[in-house]
Amino acid sequence: MNAALATPDISVLDDPLELERFSRVSVDADGRRVCTSGLQISGITCAACSGILEAALQRVDGVVEARVSAASQRASVRWDPALTRPSALIGAIRGAGYDAVPDAGAPAREMRRTEHRQALWRLFVAAFCAMQVMMLATPSYVTQAGELAPDMRQLLNWGQWVLTLPVVLFAAGPFFKAAWRGMRLRRIGMDVPVALGVAVAFVASTGATFSPGGAFGLEVYYDSLTMFVSFLLGARYLELRARHRAQGELESALAAMPPTAREGMYGSIRG
Repeated sequence: MNAALATPDISVLDDPLELERFSRVSVDADGRRVCTSGLQISGITCAACSGILEAALQRVDGVVEARVSAASQRASVRWDPALTRPSALIGAIRGAGYDAVPDAGAPAREMRRTEHRQALWRLFVAAFCAMQVMMLATPSYVTQAGELAPDMRQLLNWGQWVLTLPVVLFAAGPFFKAAWRGMRLRRIGMDVPVALGVAVAFVASTGATFSPGGAFGLEVYYDSLTMFVSFLLGARYLELRARHRAQGELESALAAMPPTAREGMYGSIRG
């Protein structure tokens, strides 16, 4: 078999349009343009391979920084486009006994990682505060009429109000943001009634806390509000995990496709 056909042509990676698929350009503190490229590496068998690959990449003239993860089998390389090219990076990896292809999903994967971290934090805050609010609300449920002193009930309501603030201001933020976006576009989605319900429950409970016996009465709904937000965020987190898993599998399948195609020895197939 011809060696030129056995080894994919990596010079195509130097094309600016192809480079945009797996690299991003930034300016460092010295005003120098620096590219950050993501590469998927095959052939890694242990953690020591990371050091071998990093050393091979750093020997390439123009490479500013190289980081290789043995667990994910991916590399992140910062390099000076005035001194080197992506093909030289791939060549250095192949010269070290490994192989690599462009990791076109690196920017999307970083965005998914950030989205996942934020969703997890919001779920944690909502669930943790909901449990504490439920503890403070329990005496109101288990005591008979007149057994709970008014000042003690008021103190418990104040504690629930404080614990509900992070849920409304932070954990429920995506509901309010999506509801406001939908209202501006005059489109009512699922987030509009959710945000409206959370806001009404919080305002009514706050009124009952600040002014007992006023227009909002004595009842507070902090426990229902925080549990409602927790359950919704939990469901959305599971949906997010499933969507990210599907996107990751699709990216892996696309990364296995060759960057170029050439006519075979029998010629092209004509219809």
